[in-house]
Amino acid sequence: MRFNLWANALIALVLALPLTTEAQSPDPLRRGAQSRTSAYAPHFVKAFVTDDRLWVGREAPDLRSQVVQRLRLRRPVFIIGSSIGKTGEPKFYRVAVTRRTRGWIHVAAVAIPGRAGEDKRVLQLAETASDGLDRIVLCLLLTENFKNSPLVPQALLLLAGEAERSGSTLNKRVSKRVTAVDPRTANVRQRDYYLSDASLDRLSRLRVSFDFDDATGEFIYDGAAYRTIIKRFPASASAKIARERLELVRQRLGRRE
Repeated sequence: MRFNLWANALIALVLALPLTTEAQSPDPLRRGAQSRTSAYAPHFVKAFVTDDRLWVGREAPDLRSQVVQRLRLRRPVFIIGSSIGKTGEPKFYRVAVTRRTRGWIHVAAVAIPGRAGEDKRVLQLAETASDGLDRIVLCLLLTENFKNSPLVPQALLLLAGEAERSGSTLNKRVSKRVTAVDPRTANVRQRDYYLSDASLDRLSRLRVSFDFDDATGEFIYDGAAYRTIIKRFPASASAKIARERLELVRQRLGRRE
């Protein structure tokens, strides 16, 4: 019994000893992977690049610092530190871009899923985006990474609306190339050329798809986002709008799904 008491006391003493210097205060922000021998495990917070005006990683928390890497919209990064400004608020986040690349990024350039108000900020950025593809990318970011947000139906409607506008722009661009092809000699239908055009590639990678109206020679958005709203949020105000717009899509294509 006395031996057990001494053993327990010894174990308690060992557990109470401080960690080694390396384990207590390693440099979690250094460039490169953490040492495998270190007991330190940095705290990673996943975030996504949301602002194309600030989406640049720098060597130091300073707007005049050298650029390390330009980061695309919706690019995931992991926050591992921050730089505090004069007001006491972080001005830059230290982020891990890849396993070996670290950099500093402006706090307003990223959004953190789960943080209050971030979904609203992403939607506002999407609504004010000057580029249609950026608008679609930001809507996808919100719908895929803020799935519990009440703003998801609005983001899906915004995405669908932009997809329809993109179809009109593509019509003008692609028609110039297709008119130079005679389908009678090429033994290919007009729709084959339209739906195979390289202009659709970027939208296709964003899972935005189009059909083609042979009668009018126009791209027609397939309405996937509308169907998602109806399925996931059937009682919402957005679902009513989605049903109306999806019916127009069906009429234009002259078919029923």
